[in-house]
Amino acid sequence: MSTCSVHPLPYHANPAEYFAAIRHAPGAVLLDSGRPAAERGRYDLLSAWPEVTLAVWPDESGSDFLQRLRENLTLLGKASLPAPYELPFAGGLIGYLSYDFGRHLERLPHQAIDDIGLPDARFGLYAWALVSDHQARTSQLVFHPKLLESERQRLLTLFSQPAVHTPASFKLHTRMAPDLSAVAYEQALARIQAYIQAGDCYQVNFAQRFRAACNGDPWVAYCALRAACPTPFSGFQSLPDDGAVVSLSPERFVRVSQRQVETRP
Repeated sequence: MSTCSVHPLPYHANPAEYFAAIRHAPGAVLLDSGRPAAERGRYDLLSAWPEVTLAVWPDESGSDFLQRLRENLTLLGKASLPAPYELPFAGGLIGYLSYDFGRHLERLPHQAIDDIGLPDARFGLYAWALVSDHQARTSQLVFHPKLLESERQRLLTLFSQPAVHTPASFKLHTRMAPDLSAVAYEQALARIQAYIQAGDCYQVNFAQRFRAACNGDPWVAYCALRAACPTPFSGFQSLPDDGAVVSLSPERFVRVSQRQVETRP
């Protein structure tokens, strides 16, 4: 198995300091442990310029899409980390699976109107990452063996110099408003209680959407949110046309490592 190369950088507890250098790069992504305010997460990971971007097609089965992911991982190839590094990434896929991706795996009713227009799943295949280990207090660039030498040198230069901070702003033009009225919300809760009491289910993750008109840079909004509510399982994924998926969660859905599965609800 090939071995990744690791290049130490000055340690930064806040990943925003390094992410600023790639904020507007294609496929920029940050997996954020919420440091320095949050304390449970050990690693931050950021990357950009994926080798390829893979999105599920509207009529593609879930199994076919997952097979495409496997095939691209095989093309990248497995790689190990040199001793003594204990880092969570040696090249691979980073992205999202929406709840609606379940409809690519099972036949489920389509009741909601798709007014967002995002693919139900979207992943980038990344051959490098900047990983900060907050337990060891280190930051380092990790390069997969497939990454070109010219790209390695470009990234080393990029992260070895101060990032240029371009002034940006974000503004809501209206207050956040729910999709459901208070009456409709209470009626839905009553139905859920009836399902539980009847034994039809034991738990329901009932959610609704809040929305507001806005403009500006979603990264600015994310930085404000992570400062106000630091959480150990956060993330920022750039999308085409200046969009982004922003996530701040206090819980881990699932982690699989060395045949061990962990969930932290």
